Amino acid sequence: MDKLQAIWLSRLITTAFFSISLSGMCWSQSSLNAAEDSMVIWYRKPAEKWLEALPIGNGYMGAMVFGGTAQERIALNESTFWSGRPHDYNDSNAINYLAQIRQLIVDEKFQDAEKMVDAHFLGIPAAQQAYQPIGDLSLLFDGMDKVEDYRRELDMETGIVKIKYRVGKVTFSREVFMSYPDHVMVVHVTANKPGSISVGAKFSGPYVDKITVTPVKLIMDGTWKPGNKKNWLIASVTGPGMHFQSALQARADGGKTTATDSTLNINGANEVTFIVTIATSYVNYKNIDGDPAAKCAKILDAVSAKSYASLRQRHITDFSSLMGRVHLNVGDNSLNSRPTDERLAAMRRSPDKDYAALASVDTSHSAGSDPNLEALTFQFGRYLLASSSRAGGQPANLQGIWDEEVYPNWGSKYTININLEMNYWPAEVCNLSECHQPLFDLLTDLSISGTETARKYYNHGGWVAHHNSDLWLGTAPVDAARFGMWPMGGAWLCQDLWEHYAFTRDRSFLRKYYPIMRGAAQFLHELMVVDPKHGWLVTPFSMSPEHGYYDSSGKLSFLSPSPTMDIGIIRELFPHCIAAGKELGIDEDFRKELETDLAKLPPYQIGSSGYLQEWIKDWTQAPAGHNVSPLFTFYPGRSIRLHRDPQLAEAIRKWMDAHPAPGGFPMSWDIAVWSRLERGDKVAEVINKLFSNTYLGPNLHNKRSNQSDANFGFTAAIAESLIQSHDDEISLLPALSADWQNGSVSGLRARGGYEVSMRWKDGKLQSAQIHSTNGNVFKVRYLDKTAKFPIKPGSTINLDRNLMAM
Repeated sequence: MDKLQAIWLSRLITTAFFSISLSGMCWSQSSLNAAEDSMVIWYRKPAEKWLEALPIGNGYMGAMVFGGTAQERIALNESTFWSGRPHDYNDSNAINYLAQIRQLIVDEKFQDAEKMVDAHFLGIPAAQQAYQPIGDLSLLFDGMDKVEDYRRELDMETGIVKIKYRVGKVTFSREVFMSYPDHVMVVHVTANKPGSISVGAKFSGPYVDKITVTPVKLIMDGTWKPGNKKNWLIASVTGPGMHFQSALQARADGGKTTATDSTLNINGANEVTFIVTIATSYVNYKNIDGDPAAKCAKILDAVSAKSYASLRQRHITDFSSLMGRVHLNVGDNSLNSRPTDERLAAMRRSPDKDYAALASVDTSHSAGSDPNLEALTFQFGRYLLASSSRAGGQPANLQGIWDEEVYPNWGSKYTININLEMNYWPAEVCNLSECHQPLFDLLTDLSISGTETARKYYNHGGWVAHHNSDLWLGTAPVDAARFGMWPMGGAWLCQDLWEHYAFTRDRSFLRKYYPIMRGAAQFLHELMVVDPKHGWLVTPFSMSPEHGYYDSSGKLSFLSPSPTMDIGIIRELFPHCIAAGKELGIDEDFRKELETDLAKLPPYQIGSSGYLQEWIKDWTQAPAGHNVSPLFTFYPGRSIRLHRDPQLAEAIRKWMDAHPAPGGFPMSWDIAVWSRLERGDKVAEVINKLFSNTYLGPNLHNKRSNQSDANFGFTAAIAESLIQSHDDEISLLPALSADWQNGSVSGLRARGGYEVSMRWKDGKLQSAQIHSTNGNVFKVRYLDKTAKFPIKPGSTINLDRNLMAM
């Protein structure tokens, strides 16, 4: 057994407690075996491509482990290493064009308004910066000619990558993990025969200034420098940016250690441990004068007296405390004996070039079903969040924390018209609340930067952020009017502040972050104007992200007053501010202003198509982009609810039927919306489409543009199919996938401070356990049954299939 006793003990206690409390109910598989296997993905060969490698991370650093035998590649990232340097994107002249743009919109000269925005209302420059790679750590092993019995795995509960193989009679093992408590990556190499390990370590990367090698240390110093390639989404910069250092400490048991100009060599060792850390000169978004060498030295000094066993234990204790909170058990657990890429290949409707090497796998037949692999992918989204977003680090970006390109797709930025928000959809419901903190830290700084943008562009109070940001916290409109003239990004992000409070009921948190919510609401309160045609209160010019329309003259347009998504975001933010003000006993006058505004907003409308109308007029939709923008109102928003607003919900259903997602993050959003519509058949249909096509890489990561948002969104959507709490009740199994007939889940969270575990059989609830942190009276629903229970803080209620307390 590889698990430490502490992890096993935790699992056994959890399993025993749940089994006893729900006595008489039958599992479809062994609880203990499910806990063992539900977090492991594994492979029979090393990775050759990025989407075959296995990610590890601690929020500060990320790495992709390829698992090579003769040469191991570990690709490195650091969350603050971005292109460029501190920069104010705001254009002080933009305010001079605000009134003209508003009037052009009133006159329905939408194309002229768009041209004016492009010419005079974007940031300087009209593009932002990109997340960057640090480089690679390469480990070069001697004598690896005939490798047999190869296995490479990632245990997502412990966050450890393991590589094991045999050469002749010698079995080599390697463990790699990224420790949050100690801020280091650890690589541990062992063999079952003394003196068998000979390995060279070297760094490489696109921004290297100097490599320093001693018999015990390997150091790479570098500086970001602009390249020659042009990318319209990544701004050009003259001159260097921040500095970084990657430092490696080598510990060898036995053997001989030598150094060359670029490589640290260890020959004939019994075992070897490499400890790596990375630091940059980033201090904050206005200061990059830090000392990365001093930071690295301090970190390595702090771990110098800690053994490998100690580092490993500290890491597992920390990481499993997050990942071990939720277990999902569905499908055939015995399929975990088959490599993950082979299981994916078996689900394909047609062969995929990424799986072509799996000659033994027949992909000519129709796609197979593997709910257990779907559960692994659910856990993979949780794993990515726990690895890429920890307090003290930066938030998860478009690629989480893992990027190998100098010019990554879309700059791997913080895209805040869906992608950054989707990254954090699973944080609360999937019991990773602590992983939300980097986003709250970003919001704190965005609100400062966005205050300047609100003043310089609109002459308003409060703060605003548009559709994109970067490490330097640009909040001005960027890219182009049809993409970036959307003053709602910051307001949408404020939903995460309220959601954290809704799930935790932490009043001190609400008091700390309420001013950020208030500032976003103040800006919109001042921004909105009366629409002269309807008398409604509208955002004067905005757009529905990624979507265009044909105006009354048949011209392709993007800008308009108050698209439906704007209304939906305001219908979330303003009531949240009102509720927060009441809870905290403050801001009575401002609350009244917001209540007045809410009464004057445009109503939700159903267009001639039968869909929820996307714009203030019933214009014809142009070919759609990636987003499903108007459906924000239903998920992740809740201003339209299934049981309260059946006509609007039916309009959303019609839209969903007519607009199947083409893969990537829209497919995850689709699953979430179908879950809110309580359509388990459709949930299963979209999941099957996801797995039977080429949307996932061999390592379960989203293949499209290497973006992680789809993984985060999938995890949140699966949780939404199992539990919902947005409608002032805890709804159990509201949209259980039709393919998930038998199973169990433990540890999901519900708003109000509840933790929920359930079992089901033949697609029907068998039992549930609801634990309350705060105590209260809660309402619970299953299908058409509802019940109410008072509960004390720290107490648990066990329910049977009829929602009767046991």
